[in-house]
Amino acid sequence: MSRKASIIYLCIAPCLFVLSWYISHRIYTDFLQNGVGNMRFAGKERSLMYASVLTGLYLVVFFIIRDLYRGKRN
Repeated sequence: MSRKASIIYLCIAPCLFVLSWYISHRIYTDFLQNGVGNMRFAGKERSLMYASVLTGLYLVVFFIIRDLYRGKRN
């Protein structure tokens, strides 16, 4: 994997974290606003946990790909 591709791949990680947090947070708030969550225990908001797990999986895949496609050293 080239250096440029690695930098691009790593720059996507924070964007992925923010986007996944935003989506899961919106799903949680919409769930509460529709009244579905108010009937019983609504549960804690786990948006940060979901975003962290997804970003962690993304980074694990990055390290696997980087290990598989190492460039030749001179």
